[in-house]
Amino acid sequence: MAYWDIGLHHIVDVDGQLLAIDAELIDTASLLAKANQPTDRTLWMVRAGERRPMDVKQLLRLSRDEVLFFETSRSNQFALPERLAA
Repeated sequence: MAYWDIGLHHIVDVDGQLLAIDAELIDTASLLAKANQPTDRTLWMVRAGERRPMDVKQLLRLSRDEVLFFETSRSNQFALPERLAA
């Protein structure tokens, strides 16, 4: 795996919007605020095509090795093959 130092520590995708976050820990309300979303929305973590609801103000540990994907609604915005290709 190649490594490029572009100054971004953690990459997170919220509803298709890529966010660069320096902190290793972030709570769901702060993540929603950075994505310009209402902080009272339910946040869903998407991993391997499965959605898992996150608790309000739940702390998330971010990894430098992977991009985490989140949605603010349970509805399918994209078909599964398109999501897995991302």
